[in-house]
Amino acid sequence: LFRSVKKLIKPILFCFVLYYLLPIIGTILYASSTKWSKSLLPSDFTLQWFQQLLTDREFIAAVGRSLLLAGVVLVTILLLMIPTIIWIHLYFPRLNRWLEKLLLLPYALPGVILVTALLRTYAETGIPMFVVLVGALFITALPIVYLSLNNQMRLINLKELVDAAETLGAPMSTIIIQVLFPNIRIGVTLVSLMIFSSVFGEYMLTNLLIGGRFQTVRIYMLRRMNENGHLASAVMVLYLLFMVGIALTTFMLTYRQKQQLSLKQTREEKQSKKKPLKEL
Repeated sequence: LFRSVKKLIKPILFCFVLYYLLPIIGTILYASSTKWSKSLLPSDFTLQWFQQLLTDREFIAAVGRSLLLAGVVLVTILLLMIPTIIWIHLYFPRLNRWLEKLLLLPYALPGVILVTALLRTYAETGIPMFVVLVGALFITALPIVYLSLNNQMRLINLKELVDAAETLGAPMSTIIIQVLFPNIRIGVTLVSLMIFSSVFGEYMLTNLLIGGRFQTVRIYMLRRMNENGHLASAVMVLYLLFMVGIALTTFMLTYRQKQQLSLKQTREEKQSKKKPLKEL
């Protein structure tokens, strides 16, 4: 029975891979053709849609708005959350248990309800809706940021590092800049890539709160789908390449972090073996 099940694993995996790859291949072929209606493959291949897209001022402006939104949200999250997590770990470690549960609430709150509440609350206050959008994206990104950075702080033994540095007489500013940041650099980079990619491709909150007044890449892409399917497919291909680049960068950084951890463990094991020999 086990052998028969084992033989079925490869065909099932192949079907799943084919299921995911066929839409991507079809999108790439449709973005690289002018006509595709009567045959299995496109009748011709062209790059005119990519050229037209890259020379379209609206597309470039949409990319700029998406980059601006992702950059503002990312900088806001990092500036607020990194000091807060360090402060909680050092002085209020008991709050961790409650915050880990509390920060999961954004996943339980549907986006439509969140948008409705934000519009009713801030529509007549005079606060720019861009600021409201940044705040909403900040809330939705909190679970990823807090849980990831919290695990990173536990991994480096934050409390022990700070205590050791304070014993040597280092001020807190020096400890944060020269001790903590180098140890959490890779973790912060991974979180930044995840937040940047998710906000860059965000659609629902941006469309419902601001809409056509702040046209991002996803809003531009969906508008183009109603006008020209080839251009919309070209946008999807470029967006896919961008996401693949971020995924590869995340994979490389994760692999690098694992290597550093393994080297650190081997060094600690060697040091632990040398100590008994010195005592003898």
